[in-house]
Amino acid sequence: MDNATRARVDIAELISRYGNCLDAGDFDGLESLFVEDAVFRIVPDNGVPPLEGSRGIREAVERRWAPVHQGAQRRHVMSNIVVEELAGDRARARTVLLVYEVVKAPGSQIHLHGMGVYEDALVRRGGTWRFRERRLTLDRADYFAPGWMSSR
Repeated sequence: MDNATRARVDIAELISRYGNCLDAGDFDGLESLFVEDAVFRIVPDNGVPPLEGSRGIREAVERRWAPVHQGAQRRHVMSNIVVEELAGDRARARTVLLVYEVVKAPGSQIHLHGMGVYEDALVRRGGTWRFRERRLTLDRADYFAPGWMSSR
């Protein structure tokens, strides 16, 4: 496998690991996917400022995860991954996000909780790809209303 192909595979796996870590509540794993000075933005932000630093991103997601997963299971599906730029140890990628949710009760229906597009700036450090910037543009402003920290 040539270097560019290997980089594309590694980037796709990084993006997929992000969804897997979210769904499993693997916060150590999630934090390890970002460089220390990473920035994560959600647009529209619904009052959420940019999350800064791998630790800050982890802490914000960890606070949100427990209340959401007490009553429901979510699956973050990353698809249509396209590495749009690849230059040495830097890359840009776009990924479609679908979030499915099912309430933890017998007979509950699965529903689409949200959709959006991630635009990522990535860097390779020590041979490993990490997120430097993530920008999630939601398809609708009300997916996570009334604010990102809500559970519904």
